Amino acid sequence: MKCPVCEKQMEKGFIQTGRSMVWVKRRHKLFLVPDEGEVSLGFDPLFGLLFDAYICRDCKKVVMEYDDAE
Repeated sequence: MKCPVCEKQMEKGFIQTGRSMVWVKRRHKLFLVPDEGEVSLGFDPLFGLLFDAYICRDCKKVVMEYDDAE
């Protein structure tokens, strides 16, 4: 996927939440501690979610994909 701002190629990964929201290269199982090169994006103590996401490190943009089916 190309960045909507700079049009460079974005890196594929995931937005995963546990106690924090992190962009990760791979899914983490129990403890969501970012590995080197992964990006912490926020904090949520109640829910754990996983979304496909692309990151542009140059523009600091993240594009997430979600499924609205319940």
